[in-house]
This record gives sequence, structure tokens and C-alpha cells, in this order.
Amino acid sequence: MSRATRRMSHADGRMSHADGRGGHADGRTGHTGGRTGHTGGRTSHADGRTGHAAEPLSPAGAPQRPGHAHSPRRARPLLIELRRGVGLPAGAATLALLLFTMYTKADDWLSGWTETTNMLRVAGLVLGAPLAAAVACWQGGRERRRGTKELLATVARPPLGQALLAAAPAVVWPVVGYLVTAVVCLAWTWQYAGGDGPHVSLIVADATGIGSLAALGFVVGRVVPWRLAPPVVALVMYNVELLLSNQESGISWLSPGKEHVSSWDRPVWWFGPVSMVWTAGLAAAALLAYAARRRARALALAPLAAAATAAALLAQTGDGLWRPDPASAALVCDEGTPRVCATRVHSRMLPDASRALAGLTAKLRDVPNAPTRIVEAPVDSRASRTDAALTGWDYYFRRNEIVEPEMFAANAALAATARRCRGVSDADRYSDLNEAVAEWLAPMPRPKNVPRGQTEPGFTRTLKRLKTMPDRERTRWLGGYFAATRSCHPERVTAP
Repeated sequence: MSRATRRMSHADGRMSHADGRGGHADGRTGHTGGRTGHTGGRTSHADGRTGHAAEPLSPAGAPQRPGHAHSPRRARPLLIELRRGVGLPAGAATLALLLFTMYTKADDWLSGWTETTNMLRVAGLVLGAPLAAAVACWQGGRERRRGTKELLATVARPPLGQALLAAAPAVVWPVVGYLVTAVVCLAWTWQYAGGDGPHVSLIVADATGIGSLAALGFVVGRVVPWRLAPPVVALVMYNVELLLSNQESGISWLSPGKEHVSSWDRPVWWFGPVSMVWTAGLAAAALLAYAARRRARALALAPLAAAATAAALLAQTGDGLWRPDPASAALVCDEGTPRVCATRVHSRMLPDASRALAGLTAKLRDVPNAPTRIVEAPVDSRASRTDAALTGWDYYFRRNEIVEPEMFAANAALAATARRCRGVSDADRYSDLNEAVAEWLAPMPRPKNVPRGQTEPGFTRTLKRLKTMPDRERTRWLGGYFAATRSCHPERVTAP
């Protein structure tokens, strides 16, 4: 091949190579929008941006690949509202108030789940809810104080959405403060209480009640243009709750702060949910009536009707909202003679109770017809005739440790000799015998240099004789005494 021919072949190859690069550039041009060419000496890489005039750049300034472009960060109004304003301080204040109240009253509620639930309800609804309502009322007047009501009227978001967004901090944070308090108190109670566990449905209902009352306070703040409205709202709410809870009829259960005192009862399963409907229905009706568009305000009748139905159910059921729980009142006994028994909810008090009654049980151990058990009994229960029933154990204990052992034993002795017969002849003599035997079994503690005050000759004579009798004779006489009093024939008891 001649030299000229070789040059032409070499040139053709370069042209083909250039054409290939051109085709590659054309392919990129078609991918980016179909515009081609090199302008002012710019590289084909610059041409690849054609059709994307506003393509986002990476931090280094280079264009990002298609499909990897990050969308702009969207604003989250709810999170912004929750982080600003009075909501977060209100939640902190609620938490501090409730924890302080629960701590100062710890000895009154650490013995059982019902006691803990009651104290949480009183602290949360009677103290925390008025505080939350006052803060929400102040939050409701925020736009009026700032002079932004007309500006907000031009926002695309509907009025109901604006109201819910503005109310969120003052409603959410106090509820969070209450729930944190509940978790702390339940964890603390776990090491002291017996029984089945906490009444979670009532705690959720109480949290709903706090949020609902705060929402009502917010609506008042929007409607009433008065700077003193928040403290007035708190004061009115506090007094209304107390007024309702002190009623002697079923209407008292309409108060969110109504408490129940029996440790051996459990709430019916629907008590918590219906209470939620009652309080939340009122709040929803108020918000819809205030903030919904005119055509939608009639929707407020639906939650209002639900609240009225729930209120009627609560008021008609009354004290039946709590019912006896046989599992909670079941007895747990030691192995002594006579046996000492505590109910399941107070089963952790049993070791200290057995030690406090050791002297009394030792005196009764070999006595015929004596009580076979000394049992804790609910106020409304009836122990068998062979038991000595003692109520109110929790008065003598603090955090499962007995604090008044002598008084506890003295009352157990009174329970062992309690009068259970009606219409007996010679009632005064019967009373003297009972009190003398109880005093011998476990003397009632008294301050020093203070006389007993019991000067009846029958009592004094019987007690003195019991103390001086030989053991075998006293055991025989006590056996006859318990047999006669159990059969309601105290006249058969001979003088000691």
C-alpha cells in the first residue's frame, strides 16, 4: 500500500473515532432534552445540563445525578408549635406539681394499686387539670394579643386546623406530664402492692380528661378577650370538680376527680372508655362549635350527644362502676396457730402482721373454741364465727411495714372478742367480759400516767382474775367463754 493510501486510512479512522464520540455526545444530548452543540468552547459535559436550568447542585457544586435529587425540606407546623410557646413549660410545671404532690402523700397510696390510681386521679384531675386549662386559655388568646387574627384569616389552612394546631402544645404537654408521673408512681408501687396490677384504663381516661379540660380552656381563651380569664378558668374548674365529686347521688361520678376507696374492688371494664367519651365529647363539641366552618358546625351535635349518653350512663350506674373483686379479697395465710391471714392486695403486709400478733396467737394457741384465724376483712364482708375479723390493716402499716404493732394487736384482740349477738340478756356483763378478755390478750397502749378510764367492777374483777389464774384453769375458762359467746349465750359464762 502506498504512503498516501495509508494516510487516508489513518484519517478515516480518526474521523470514525470522532464520529463515535459525537454519537456519544448526541446520546447524552437526547437524554437531557435534545439540545446539542459546543458553545464558546464549553465541553460536552456542560451541554449535558441542557433542559435542566434549575438542576440542584451538590455541596461541591457539581450537578446531582438524575433520580438522586433531594426534595426541599418540608416545614412541620405541629413540631414547631410543640417546641415553642407555653406548652413545654406547662408540661414541666404539671410534671413537677404532680410528682411533688404524689411524693408528699406517698405513705397514703403505696400500699395498693387502687390507692395509687385514686391519688393519681385526685392529683391529676383536681390539681393538674385546672393548671392545664389555665395555660390553654392563655394560649387561646395568643393571636389576639399579637394582633395576627386578620393575617391568619388569609392562610389556606381551615380555621379548625388552625385552632387544633394552636391548641396542641397546651393540650399535649400537660398530658405527657401526667403520663410520666403515672409511670413513675406505678413503678414505685410495684414493689409494695399485691393483687392483679394497676387500673390502666382509668389512667388513660384521666389523661384524656386532662387533655379535654385543657381544650375547653383553650376555647374559652379564644372567645373571652380578658387577660384574667386563665386564673378564673382554673378556679371555676377546680370548684366545679369538687362540687360534683361531693354530691351524694350518682351525678358525683361525672367529676373526673371522683375517687373510690375500697382496695378490694375493681372498675367495670367500660368505666374508663365511657369516661373518655364523656370528657372528650365535650371538648370536641366545643372545638367544632367554635372553629368549624358554618356549614360544618352542626357536626358538633354528634360528640355532644355522645358525651350526654356517656354522662347518663355514668350517673345512672353510680357506685356500681366499682364492683367487688373476689380475687383481690382472697386470703393469704401464714402457718401459725391461730393462722394470721391478709387479703391478697395486702399480702406483703403478712410477715409484719404475724410478728406483731405473735403474743396474742401464743395465748390463744391451746384454748378450745378460740378463733382459728385472725383475718383481714373488707369493710363490707362478714367473717365466719370461728374467725376474728380485723378491718383497716392499712392504718397500721406504711409501705408494708407495721408502724403501730401494739395498737394493731390490741384491735385484733377486740376483734377476737367482738360482740356479734343481738338482744342478749345482761348486756353490761357481756361487755365487761369481752373487754377484760381483750385487755388480757393484748393490752391497749396508752400514754404514761393516763388511767384507762374503765372502772366497771365486772371488768376490773375479771381482768385481775385472768392475770392471777393458773395456766390450766385459765385455758379451761377461756374455752368455755369462747363457746358461750360464739353461741350467743353469754349467761353461761361463769365468773372467773
